[in-house]
Amino acid sequence: MKMTESSIIDGTVRVPGSSANLGPGFDVLAVAVSLFIDIRASLSDKFTVTATGEGSDIEVNREHLGAVVARKVLGHDRVHIHVSSEIPFARGLGSSAAFATGVAFALGAEDPLYVATKLEGHPENAAASFYGGLVAAGVIDGEPVVQRLKIDDRIGLILVVPETRLSTAEARKTLENSISRDDAVFNLQRAVLLSHALSDIDHLNQGLFDDRIHQSQRSRLFPHAISIIDVLLHSGAIGATWSGAGSTMVGFVASKDSASILEEVNLHLKGLEIDARAMSVGVDTAGARVLSSVPKE
Repeated sequence: MKMTESSIIDGTVRVPGSSANLGPGFDVLAVAVSLFIDIRASLSDKFTVTATGEGSDIEVNREHLGAVVARKVLGHDRVHIHVSSEIPFARGLGSSAAFATGVAFALGAEDPLYVATKLEGHPENAAASFYGGLVAAGVIDGEPVVQRLKIDDRIGLILVVPETRLSTAEARKTLENSISRDDAVFNLQRAVLLSHALSDIDHLNQGLFDDRIHQSQRSRLFPHAISIIDVLLHSGAIGATWSGAGSTMVGFVASKDSASILEEVNLHLKGLEIDARAMSVGVDTAGARVLSSVPKE
């Protein structure tokens, strides 16, 4: 159903980024992170974008994701979108899912998650951005189905974000078309156990983040991944894994230790011949929201 132009939000929509897969939960598990994209939308005589921050160098044309979302929601792309993002682009932190969710929300879509899922092809990143917190998501009978899971508020995240960009589409090309039953069971065990352990930091350990489906294959595109995960673990992370398709690696830590672990990570990263930045972030539990609005006359 196309929305009317009067449904466009009069205000700034804020959407968090996300870290997906979390090791064994390929295309299922994701957690919202406290890096945000802010979006305002208004009608225009043609599709235009003003952008600041991360991803502001993306070419603006009719294939721009914002234009595609607008056509799905409104039936045309005669809109102006202002976007300000702190989510690193093409680094495995759900920038495209957050943007698609945010634009759909700003344009007044009845179900922004549905719109974003149709464009992304898998729902977990968009679900985390939309709902916040930790989610398990899938598509059943063509519809995104989401379960919000409990995550211990003592958990913090350390992100190591390389300058190297990795396309999700290219990263998926490295994956096998089929896997063995042993590997499927290996991942199923850990994904289910991890989804429960994240509710209590005392139950977390690195073994729960192990994976046999995607991480070693993607390491062919980004061999530094193994070294970065080792740095995170050596610096005190309870567990570490790829963030989505990379190139970001994420460490799960006790929030009270975030500052000291971040310092250790930065120290060890200096010894690697890789251009990367480390940052400490929290789990965003609010999801998509309107920061400010102007009442309609």
